[in-house]
Amino acid sequence: MAALLNVRLDPEDARRVAALKRAGVKLAPIVRDAIRAEHERRLGGKLAGRKARAIMEAIYAETPDPPGLRQRSYDVRDARSARRAIRRKIRATRA
Repeated sequence: MAALLNVRLDPEDARRVAALKRAGVKLAPIVRDAIRAEHERRLGGKLAGRKARAIMEAIYAETPDPPGLRQRSYDVRDARSARRAIRRKIRATRA
């Protein structure tokens, strides 16, 4: 059974809805898409419930370094090593 949703609109939103209806726009698909997008943003998504390490490993796998890139002196996957390298770089640019 489909659920029915009633929403209170302020006068400005009511005018917008009326204009959309006059233009022949079907509102139900817009509302459904907005609900799905908000649900995905807040509760769903393929990253929901995954640990940061797993998310980062997926990012590294999907976006490898381009060929010919000079090898770094530190491992980007190691937070301490990366932090030290960033500090060195900042100190060098300030000096």
